[in-house]
Amino acid sequence: MKQKLIKTLISACAIMTLASCGSTSSNTTSDSGQVGFDTTKEIKVYTRDTNSGTRDGFMSKIGFEEAVKDNSVLVDDLVEATGNGDMMQKIQNDEYGIGYISLSTLGDSECKGLNYENVAPSKENVINGTYGLYRNFNYCVRTDFGQNTKVGEIVEAFVAFLSTAEAKATMLAEKGILELTGNEPTWASIKSNYPIASEDNSSYTVRFGGSTSVEKMSIALTDQFAPMCGNFIANHNHLGSGSAYKGTQGEANDLDVGFLSREIKLTSSEPAADNSYGKLCTDAIVAIVNQKNTYSSTDAATLKAIYAGEKTTWSDVIAE
Repeated sequence: MKQKLIKTLISACAIMTLASCGSTSSNTTSDSGQVGFDTTKEIKVYTRDTNSGTRDGFMSKIGFEEAVKDNSVLVDDLVEATGNGDMMQKIQNDEYGIGYISLSTLGDSECKGLNYENVAPSKENVINGTYGLYRNFNYCVRTDFGQNTKVGEIVEAFVAFLSTAEAKATMLAEKGILELTGNEPTWASIKSNYPIASEDNSSYTVRFGGSTSVEKMSIALTDQFAPMCGNFIANHNHLGSGSAYKGTQGEANDLDVGFLSREIKLTSSEPAADNSYGKLCTDAIVAIVNQKNTYSSTDAATLKAIYAGEKTTWSDVIAE
C-alpha cells in the first residue's frame, strides 16, 4: 500500500511538471525562484508638462518636435510628472513605466538609465560627443529693475560670478558638464568691479526660478554667492523652464534670474535683450525604466514610437 501511494505521488508530480513546461507565459523564473519581467504588459508612458525644458530637449532630440507643446500627439493615458523628483518616484513605483530625467539626477534616482543609440549616459560620453541626448543649462535675467536698482546690481554681480572658477567648480560638483580651461577668473580678482558686493545687502531679496532640473544647481550657486555679496536673500521658486523667460522678460514679471534646461527661443517666442542670457553648462537627458525591467538600450525611433503609441507593450521593444 505504501509503495502504491509513493508511485501515485510520483505520477502526479510528473503530470504537474509537464503541464508547467507547456505554459505559454512570458514570465521567466530565475534560479532563486522569482518571477521575472513580463513583456506582455503594456508600457506605461510618463512625460513632463509642456512648460518643461527637459521635455523640450527630449522630444526635440528624438525627432518628435510636434510633441514639445502638444499632448494630443502622444499615446493615450500618459501621465505627466511635475519634475525630476516626481518622475523618478513614479518610475520607481511602476515596473512597466518609462520616463526621462536629467542625467544630473540619475545617480540618486534608483531607476535604470537606458543606453541611447548604444551609448551609455555619462558625463564622459557627453563631452566626447558620442551621447546624443543632451541639452544646455542656461540663464536669463531681468533687464528693467525699476526702483530696485540695488537688486539689479546684485544680479549683475551674480552673472559675473557665474564665469568664475568657484562657480564652475560648484556646477561640476552638482554634476553639470563643462570643461575648465584653467583661465577662469576667481571672484576675488573681479569683485572690485562690483561695489555692491562689499555692501550689506541683507535687506534685499533676489528672486530666482525656472527649470526644476537646474534648481539644485542654482540653489548651490546662490548659497555660495550670497555671503560673497553682502548676504542678500535668495528666494527660489522653480516652476519649469517656460517660467524663466516669462518671469524675467515676459508677461509674468516675477523673477530676477531665471534658469532654463533648454535653449532660449530667440527667433520665435522668446526674444531676449543682448547680454541678458547665457550658458551655465551642459547636461544630458536619460530615458529611465524600473530596475526590474530587462530593457537596457534604446534609440530615437523606438522612443518616438513608444511616446506616439505605436509600440504599446514591452514585447514590442524587447527582443525575446
